[in-house]
Amino acid sequence: MSRTLRFTVVAVCAAASLAGCDKIKSATRDMQPGQAFLDSQIPPGLSPQYFPPQGFVWGAYRAKNLPEARYGVASPPVNPKAQVLILADPDYPAESYFEVMRQLLDAGYGVWLFEAPGQGGAGRYLLQNDAVFAAGAKDSQVAATGFINDIVKPTADKPLFVVGTGYSAINSLALSTVLKSDSVGGFVGYDPYVGGDISKGNIWHREDVPKSYWGQIGQNWQMSNPDLRLKVKSDNWQKQVKKAYADLNGLHLPVVALKRRPAAVRVIAPKSDSTGEANAASNLCARLPRCEVMPNEGPQALGRDVAAFIQTELTKI
Repeated sequence: MSRTLRFTVVAVCAAASLAGCDKIKSATRDMQPGQAFLDSQIPPGLSPQYFPPQGFVWGAYRAKNLPEARYGVASPPVNPKAQVLILADPDYPAESYFEVMRQLLDAGYGVWLFEAPGQGGAGRYLLQNDAVFAAGAKDSQVAATGFINDIVKPTADKPLFVVGTGYSAINSLALSTVLKSDSVGGFVGYDPYVGGDISKGNIWHREDVPKSYWGQIGQNWQMSNPDLRLKVKSDNWQKQVKKAYADLNGLHLPVVALKRRPAAVRVIAPKSDSTGEANAASNLCARLPRCEVMPNEGPQALGRDVAAFIQTELTKI
């Protein structure tokens, strides 16, 4: 439900009977795709480095007729030199990225965290049930593009850098081919999905603690927030992700724009990746202008590596 419609419902309900208010709310729910979850609770015993950054707030954004995307934002104590948009991987709730946000805020950048429709705490599609879902291969890209244009509104003096991880790295890299503006400084794909089978996953259970770094953090948030427990990947979502990857990997050698220098692209591959995954990431990078592949020490270092990339690019603007 849009913010305007929500406020309208509140105002009407204030003047209506309880029964009438229930009918109004029911009608608006039937008219609108899913709403985002905006009230996650900090798990007890969680280390402070994984807390929301100071001043962090949640919000919801609707692109076209898609369910609401879920986003969060925080600003550094100084005037930010650039903005960063993190596209959350559907393998983890967006809260798993608070440590990365803190690293980027410490470097002096404003940070946005974005969860695409159909995953995590974002709004759900009609009949989605309790599985990650996407109706189309470009839904996440459409939602992110609208969010950038309508909400983030980057400028040339405070350019935007887009970061995607895992499955969402495909969306970040794909956006580098369509977001061509002096207000966009660069794109990062961390540990990108490089084709092949996708594990469907299992329904969330308290005792099934993931082995991955962000997965363990996410498990803590899911224990305290049942709305974040989308673990199973629907067949249609798998199909659309594979199509998004095929579309990106099927691009011809990049054509460099004549009017402006294309934004830099950085594919960051953890040193633990297999040789096959590293080669596939390099092949993906070869499809994009100004793209380099760099190794890193893992998720704990991502924020610092992205900050270094941004600092380098800012000196070239």
